Amino acid sequence: MREKIYKRRIYWFNTMKYCGAVGVDQDGLVSKYDTAPCYRWMSGKRFVDMKKFLQRKNQLISCIKIDEDIDPF
Repeated sequence: MREKIYKRRIYWFNTMKYCGAVGVDQDGLVSKYDTAPCYRWMSGKRFVDMKKFLQRKNQLISCIKIDEDIDPF
């Protein structure tokens, strides 16, 4: 049996209104608990879709990957 690997990535979003961390789970969904309060409206949605949405609205200034946790359990 193969071990399941849990990956969590943290990105720093800088938009026209706010800046803060956005946590993304192994399925590419925004995590509620690893995300800054100003971006919690994204929780449960796909990260790539939210990034494209902010780019279309000309709100996204930058998005930088700041951390990646890998936890086998």
